[in-house]
This record gives sequence, C-alpha cells and structure tokens, in this order.
Amino acid sequence: MPKRIAITPSLCSGCIQCELACSINKTGWANPLWSRIRVAKNHEKGLFLPTVCRQCNPAPCIKICPQEALQKSPDTGALYVDSTRCISCEMCVSACPFGAINVGPDETILVCDLCNGDPMCVKVCKPRPENTCTYLSNPRASALEYREITALPLTTRSIQVNKLAFCQEREE
Repeated sequence: MPKRIAITPSLCSGCIQCELACSINKTGWANPLWSRIRVAKNHEKGLFLPTVCRQCNPAPCIKICPQEALQKSPDTGALYVDSTRCISCEMCVSACPFGAINVGPDETILVCDLCNGDPMCVKVCKPRPENTCTYLSNPRASALEYREITALPLTTRSIQVNKLAFCQEREE
C-alpha cells in the first residue's frame, strides 16, 4: 500500500524544523528555500500550514510535463524529478492544485520524493505536549506522519462531523 505524508495543521507550531531538515538532507544546506516542504505562516492568527506533495494519483503535474521529467518511483511510489529531462518550464508548478511544487534558487524544480521512503521532515516533527489538541485521538501526535494513504484515523472531531451529517440525512 502506498504511503504519503499526512498533515494535521492544528498541531504545527511553525518551528520550520521540517523545512530545515529537508534542505539539509537534500542539499547539505540549512536553507528553507531548498526545502521540498514549506510552512505557510499567519502569525496574527497563529496558524501554520505545512505543504508537501500529496503524491496524487493521477498526478496532474506528471500529465502536464512536456518532457516527462516527473515520474513515480517504482520502489516507493513517490514523485520525483528526472533532472536530465527537466527543462524548468514550471508547468508542473502551475498544475499542482496544492502548491506543493516549488522552484529552487537555481531554477530547479523541488518536489517531495519522500526521502526514498524515510521522510526526514517526519522524523524531526516533534509531538505536541499533552492536551494541546484534545479532540485528536492521540493528543501526543505530531503535525506530520508518514502512513498509508487509506490509514486515516478517526478523530473525535471527525466522528462528530460524521454523526452530524448522518443525523441531517435522516431528518430529510
């Protein structure tokens, strides 16, 4: 079963350790501009949203690439860029519905390849303290998890939403 990085934005503290770990792992430099994961920040509201490739299937970025430079790894199923084919046209950047494909400082295309099945960003994402988010099934969860795509745990909140939707359907 393919895996991907699952994100729980309410647990992200905006520390950017994931960005730094990614850039160090991929380039050897601690520079978020080289990261394949990005954290959007709204400091006024205290909101942080990590954005990483969702490993879509079918992937619009693969379909739009004129050079067939974006491919799926046969080992991990993760998207990767074949740098020998890529012409940096940035069509994939436009095609990504989640804004998860970026352009590096040297105009190279940056997309998460899941670190060959062992994502560094997930390793450095620290669990939040107890009771930070009591509506989660595991209050010591991290904002980033590497798991099977179908393995989506039901949180207390999602169970409440499902019950509400079910009740509304019965009333109609």
